[in-house]
Amino acid sequence: MHSPAGQYPVPLRASTLGQLADTISRPWYDRSRISHGIVHIGVGGFNRSHLAVYLDDLLGSSESNRWGEFGVGLLPHDKLTHSALREQDFLYGLLNVDSNQVRYRIIGSLTGHLYAPESSEEVLEKLCSPDCAIVSMTVTEGGYFIEDASGRFLADHDDVRHDLEHPDHPITWLGYVAEAAHRRMLRGAAPFTLLSCDNLQANGTTARNALLSFGEARNSALRKWMETNISFPNSMVDRITPRTTEENRATIAEKFGVLDLAPVVSESYRQWVLEDNFSAGRPAWELQGAQMTTDVAPYEKTKMRLLNGGHSAIGYAADLLGHRTIADAVGDPLLCELLNRFMAEVRPTLQQLPGVDLDAYSVSIVKRFSNAAIRDQVARICSGGCAKIAKFIVPSLADLLERRASPSVLPFVIASWLHYLRGTDEDGRALIISDPGLEHMQLFLAAGASDARLALSVRPLFGDLAFTHPQLVSAVQSVLDELRSNGVRATLTETLAKVQTR
Repeated sequence: MHSPAGQYPVPLRASTLGQLADTISRPWYDRSRISHGIVHIGVGGFNRSHLAVYLDDLLGSSESNRWGEFGVGLLPHDKLTHSALREQDFLYGLLNVDSNQVRYRIIGSLTGHLYAPESSEEVLEKLCSPDCAIVSMTVTEGGYFIEDASGRFLADHDDVRHDLEHPDHPITWLGYVAEAAHRRMLRGAAPFTLLSCDNLQANGTTARNALLSFGEARNSALRKWMETNISFPNSMVDRITPRTTEENRATIAEKFGVLDLAPVVSESYRQWVLEDNFSAGRPAWELQGAQMTTDVAPYEKTKMRLLNGGHSAIGYAADLLGHRTIADAVGDPLLCELLNRFMAEVRPTLQQLPGVDLDAYSVSIVKRFSNAAIRDQVARICSGGCAKIAKFIVPSLADLLERRASPSVLPFVIASWLHYLRGTDEDGRALIISDPGLEHMQLFLAAGASDARLALSVRPLFGDLAFTHPQLVSAVQSVLDELRSNGVRATLTETLAKVQTR
C-alpha cells in the first residue's frame, strides 16, 4: 500500500502530523495544554465519532482548553483500543463516509486513556481530580443494571455485588463513580456532572436511578452526597457509527496515506440535544451545533419514533426479502415507500419543536438510510426486536389508537416482525434471530407463529392494546395471514395501495 505521495503510509503519531497530506484536517492546537475537564468511561466508536469530535471542534476554534477528554476502558475488548490509542499518542482518525464522498480527519481532543482493570487506582484518582468536572459515559443499555419491564435496580447482579464488597477495586462504572464520589465527599471536593451519552431514553434519569440505588446500598450518607452534588442531565445523541472494517483501514492507508490503528467511521450527520443541567460548568457545545434545552424528551421522542422506528419499520420486511444492508433496503422502491408512509403515519403523534422541521427531518432519514457507504446491516437493525417494537413502534400505535385513528402501516410493521419470527425468509433461507427478549413470545411461537392475539396479549411489549383495541388484533391478524399466504412483496403492495386510497 502506498500513500498518495508515493510513500508508504505514515504511522499516526503526534510527531508525524506534519508529514500528513495537506488535505487531512488535524489538531493545530497545543494538546499538551489541554486539561481533562471530562473523563469518559467507554471510549468506543460512538464516543470517538461524537462527543470527542464536538470537543475537537471547540478546541480548534479557540474554545477554552479546559475541556479535553481523558478516556477509561472497563471491558476486556477495551484493552486493544487502549494499546492502539497509546501507540498513537491518543490520536485517531475519523473517516466520514457518504455515498459519493469520503473524508478523513485527525481528532486530538482525547489526550489520555487508562485500561481500568490494570489501573484501577489511577482511574479513581483521575475521577477525583479537581480538573474533572464531567464524568461522561457510553456503557450500553445493559450497563445500567436497570430491569426493562419493572425499572428495578438489579442490586443482586454479580458485578454490582462485587463492587459493593470491593469499593477500592471496582469493575463497573457504578463502582468507579460511587467510589470517586465517596472520596470527593471525604475531601470536601467540588460537585460534578454525570453525563450519559448512551442511545437510551431518559439516559440521565436512568443513570441517576442506578447510581443513587447503588449509593444507597453502600451507605445513605454517600447517596445523600451524590443526590446533592451530582447533576444528571438527559441527552439525545444521533450519529450512525458502524464497526470499522479492514476495508476502511485500507482506504485510510491507500487514499490518505496514514497507518491508523484506531480509526472510527461515521456518517456526516450528527445531532446532540442536551439538558442544560451541569453542576460544575460545561463546554460551549452549542457553538458547534449541539442544542441546549430544558427538556430533551420531545426531541428524543421524535428521534425514537421516526428514526429508530423507521429502522424497525423496514428492517423485518427487508430481511425477509433478502436485503443485507439498510441502504439496499431503501434502494428497493417498495421498502422506500414503506418508510415514507410509516413516517407520515407517525408524524401526527409528534409536536413541532424549535429548530426541527418534521418533514425535512423525515427526508433526512431517507437520505441517511440510503448512504451505501455506511453498510449498516439489516441483521443489526432486526436484533433485539422485542425491545425495539415495544419502544419504537408501540407508543406511536397507542397514541394513534387513542385518537381513534385507523393506522394501516403500523399493523403491517408488527405483522412483518411476527412473520419474521418464524425464522425463514421468502426463499426459505434460515434467518439469524438475536433477541434476548424472545422469551416473551414463546406462546406465540409454540402455536406456530400464526395467532396474532397471542403476541399482542404480551403486556410487557404491548400493554393493554389487545384488550382495549380489539380492532388492532384483527388488523394485525389479517396482515399476518396475507404474509403467510401471499408473501411480503404482494402484501406490502396491497397495504400501501390501501393507504394511498384513503
